[in-house]
Amino acid sequence: SSGINAEYGGPMGATIRDIQDRTGTQIEIARRATAVDGAVKLSISGEPDSCADARAMVEDIMEEAQSPALVMLIEEKLCGLIIGGRGAKIRALQDNTGATVKIDKKSDAKDGKVQVVISGRHETSSIT
Repeated sequence: SSGINAEYGGPMGATIRDIQDRTGTQIEIARRATAVDGAVKLSISGEPDSCADARAMVEDIMEEAQSPALVMLIEEKLCGLIIGGRGAKIRALQDNTGATVKIDKKSDAKDGKVQVVISGRHETSSIT
């Protein structure tokens, strides 16, 4: 079992579940009430190589979360053009740039606009 500090578990734990599924590990995050200096304990258990892979994924997410992000508002009707059929365009954009692109749901639109957040580590992202 390997313990590291983490700040984020993702929406409803989806990020952690994804890492567990991809690595075959078990990940436990301590409750926020136990946080020390804003960080909580995260424990990873499983095969050593799988734990190392999971730890690297968590560290990448934490590094990305601390990177500056570009935030913009786009017209709600343009979401489909960015996302593409079955998400093909947004996946290609992310694959080609190394950036993460998150688009709010249309139901979260304010004044006909949705928020788009583009983030990624500076050295791997071509976003400037």
